Amino acid sequence: MLNVKFTQQEIKKFISYYTNEKSRLENELNIVNSMLEKLGGNVGNSTIHSTSNIKIVKKASAFTTKGEVPKKRGPKSVWGKFITNRLRTRQKPLSYDDLISDAMALHKIADERKANAKASILNAAFRLRTVTGEIVTVGRKGRKEKLIVRTAWLNEDGSLKEEYAKAFKKIKGGKAEKVDMSTIPAFQYNTED
Repeated sequence: MLNVKFTQQEIKKFISYYTNEKSRLENELNIVNSMLEKLGGNVGNSTIHSTSNIKIVKKASAFTTKGEVPKKRGPKSVWGKFITNRLRTRQKPLSYDDLISDAMALHKIADERKANAKASILNAAFRLRTVTGEIVTVGRKGRKEKLIVRTAWLNEDGSLKEEYAKAFKKIKGGKAEKVDMSTIPAFQYNTED
């Protein structure tokens, strides 16, 4: 049999990896067993079937090509929070131009940097729309320009709630199209209003 020798650092990495894998798999097994219990199925001879044992497992940290733990990423963009705060504050649908002019005034951004602010706001709005599902764009049928609204302002059928529909009509001069609710990604975290 071939003897392989590992350094202490490699052994620590192996132990850490397999400990995390064991915890993750035990956690998944607990979830499956709890669902079987709820559905009245047979849990069997599992050594782990108490739902009280379910715990959050930290994802095993990845390693860089040098075998080191990667550094933390930089700070998140302030623009996503700015967009949601402006929508909450103004309590009406906003256009991208409204958001950009608000950003220019509130953050005291020079006119030379308007293009940068616009790009940042558009990127943050895209992330809020496609990743977190916090905002949606709503427009009139046959019109190009859309307004940004919070997903919480929509009814289950995709239409705007009454107070926001009135604000939309006042701004755009017509009724807003319904949003296809199946296209909105589910937001994974709880937010407070």
